[in-house]
Amino acid sequence: MQASALRRWGWVHKWSSLVCTLFILLLCLTGLPLIFSHEIDHLTGAEIEAPPMPEGTPRASVDQV
Repeated sequence: MQASALRRWGWVHKWSSLVCTLFILLLCLTGLPLIFSHEIDHLTGAEIEAPPMPEGTPRASVDQV
């Protein structure tokens, strides 16, 4: 191979790997919240449940809610 061909292949290799790296980084960053959703809910306090209702409490209808 000639020097110009090697330079071209080097350029193609560099930029194609950068594009692939950005794509994989995007997948990692958007997938992490899905994987760690339970831990994120725990940190933000979103997993707090309502207190238990006493026995015999009637259920509210969906229309009233």
